[in-house]
Amino acid sequence: MIFVPAIKAMKTPSSKFLFLITIFVFTIKAKAGDRWETLRAINLVENPTNQTHVGRFGELGPYQFRPATWRMHTDKPFRLAIQRKEANEVAVKHYEWIKRSLEQANVHPSAFNIAMAWNCGLETVLRGRAPSVSYDYAQRVANLIEMDQELSAQPVVVKELPPSTPHRVYFDENAESLRFRILEPNPRFVLATR
Repeated sequence: MIFVPAIKAMKTPSSKFLFLITIFVFTIKAKAGDRWETLRAINLVENPTNQTHVGRFGELGPYQFRPATWRMHTDKPFRLAIQRKEANEVAVKHYEWIKRSLEQANVHPSAFNIAMAWNCGLETVLRGRAPSVSYDYAQRVANLIEMDQELSAQPVVVKELPPSTPHRVYFDENAESLRFRILEPNPRFVLATR
């Protein structure tokens, strides 16, 4: 392991302990980040417009739970699946159950495999008999995660406005958007169009 030389180089037991705790906390946060990225992508594929009506197979909520899946993880009424807080709690439990089950079966718990199991069931994935629609579903989830990671890695560029002039609002025909100059402590904005 890469950390063993670093730990051996530390002189005091307390510094070793703090180092190990830091690594442990970082690992937990990284895993939670992966989980939420995957769940957010599953939500976007399953129910992008946050529909609250029951689907044709009885699915409900942001993650499109079926009643049997809901009952695996909670005793709360299934109608609560449309409430984000309740749905998130069950989604985390279901995600962790899928991940743990994949690991026990020696299958890599990638976002792709978790999404496929979410869509067509764990046993189907473990047997290697997932239908092509589930494969496409898992690919869409993986693509959304990858896009999200690429966008979050790009730096945000903040453009400064030119120095203030006596005009309150100006419109430049060549500009992509309106720009405002704030001249007063409590400004009142007025949009004017031609």
